[in-house]
Amino acid sequence: MKTTFYSINKTSFLKFDQCPKAFFLHKKSPQLKDPISKEKQMTFKRGHEVGNLAQHLFPGGINVSLETKNLEEAYYLTQQLIEKKQSVIYEATFVFKQTLVMVDILNFNGKFWEAYEVKSSLKISDVYIKDACLQYYVLKNSLAEFNDFYLVTLNADYELKEELNVMELFKKRSIRKDAEKNLIFCESKIEKALLTLEENKVPNLPIGKHCFSPYSCDFLGTCWENTVHKKSIFNIGKTDREQLFNWYNNGITTVDKIPEQMGLHKNIQIQIESISKEKEYVDETNIKNFINSVKTQYCFLDMEVWQAAIPKYYNTKPFEQIPFLYSMCYEINNEIVFENYLKPIESDNREMFLKQILLSTAKFETIIVYDKNLEVNILNNLKKLFPEYSAKAQELIFKLTDLSIIIQNFYYYHPKLKSNFSLKAIAEIVSEDSNYNNEAISSGLVAMNVYESLWNESNPIIKETIYDQLKSYCNMDTLISLKFFNLLKQKVKD
Repeated sequence: MKTTFYSINKTSFLKFDQCPKAFFLHKKSPQLKDPISKEKQMTFKRGHEVGNLAQHLFPGGINVSLETKNLEEAYYLTQQLIEKKQSVIYEATFVFKQTLVMVDILNFNGKFWEAYEVKSSLKISDVYIKDACLQYYVLKNSLAEFNDFYLVTLNADYELKEELNVMELFKKRSIRKDAEKNLIFCESKIEKALLTLEENKVPNLPIGKHCFSPYSCDFLGTCWENTVHKKSIFNIGKTDREQLFNWYNNGITTVDKIPEQMGLHKNIQIQIESISKEKEYVDETNIKNFINSVKTQYCFLDMEVWQAAIPKYYNTKPFEQIPFLYSMCYEINNEIVFENYLKPIESDNREMFLKQILLSTAKFETIIVYDKNLEVNILNNLKKLFPEYSAKAQELIFKLTDLSIIIQNFYYYHPKLKSNFSLKAIAEIVSEDSNYNNEAISSGLVAMNVYESLWNESNPIIKETIYDQLKSYCNMDTLISLKFFNLLKQKVKD
C-alpha cells in the first residue's frame, strides 16, 4: 500500500480529539502503546459479533474487506461497486482529505445512499456521535446521492422469543442533523491533525483529565512514567482529579509536599498521612462495630453474571444480567471450605441457581459480600422471576453484609491500595500468595466472556477446564474477603 494513501482513520481522529500527543504517538510510535488488556480484546470481539449480525438487516451485500487484500484495494473496489449501484456493501471504504472511513453497512434504496454504523451498546454516546459525524463528513464529500447516516444500537426493550428477530433486536437513529452542524468541526480537526503529522514533533501536552476521558489512553505507561512513586499524589483515591492535576502542575507531585491546613476532607487526610508515613490506618471503633454486627454463623459469598449482547434465552433482553456462578467459603476448625455452583450454559435454569444458593446459605446467619449491590440486584430479579421463592430470597438479602464499607468509609486504609479500592487491590494486602495474577481469569468481564465461550464449545476436556477456571476465580473473590475480614479482626484484637 502507498504510504500516502491515507493518514487518518476513525481511531486516530478520535485520539486526536482526546489528545494530540496520543494521536502523534499512535501514528509515529505505536510500539509505545500499553499492552491491550483481555477486557478490551473481548470488547472488540463482541463488537465484531454484533456488527456481523447487523448485516442481516440488509442481507445479500458484498463485504469489501473479505474481497480485498488491503485498504487501497478496498477503496477501489468500493468505487466500482458504487458505480454498479450494488445495493448493499459491507465495510465500504472511502478516503477524503487523507481521512479513511470504513462504513459498516452502505445501502442504496433506489434513490439515495444510506450509511449505518453498528454499535454493540444500548445507548448512543457522545463518542459514537463524533465517530458518525466524521464518517458523514467523508461520505458527504465522496459519494454522490448520499442522503443519511444512522447509528444502529441494540434495542433495550427487545425480548428473545422462539427465534431471534434481527429487525426488532436493533434500532437506528439518524445523526444527519448532528453531522451537518459538525462538518466544520470535522474539517478543522482533520486539518490540525494533518498539520501535527507534518510538523513531526511530539506535541507538548501535559497529563490531565483528558488522559481518561472519554477513554483511558493507550499511552499511560509512557506519559505517566514520571508519576510512578510510592508517595505520588495520584495514589490518593476518591478525590477530585482536577485538584490532583492542580497540585501536580504546581510542582506538588508527592503527598509530603501537600501544604498543611488546606481544609481537606478527612478521608483525603487519612490517605495523605498513611501514604506519607507508609503506614496503614485503622479505625478501631468502627471496625469493631462492623465485626460485632456479624453473627456467629457467617460465610463469604460472591456471584458472577453473564450479560450477553445478543440474548440467548427465551424472554431475556440484550445485556440482561444472568447469574451463572456463585462461590461461598467459610472456616471450620481453621480449615477453609468452599462451596460453589456453576449453571450450565445450555439452558436458562436460573431457578436451579436460586434454589442452590438458598440451600447453601440457609445455615448461615450473616452472608458477607464485597459490594453487595450486584448480589442484591440479582436476588431481587430472581424474586420477580420465581415469586414462590420470594420470602426466602428476601431473607437472604437481609443477611447480606457489605464488607466494602470498611474500605469505602476509610475505616481501614493501606498505602498499597493506590487509589484502587477493589478486591484485587486488597489481595495485595492480605496475602502475597493470594492474588489474581496466578489465575487464568482475572476479572468479572473476562469471566463473563469465558463463560460465553462455552456456548459453542463441544470438547468436554476444554469445557471442564473452563469450569475449573471459573470456579477458581470466583473462589478467589471469597477467599480474599475472608482473609481481609480475618486481618481486620487481628488488627483490632492487637
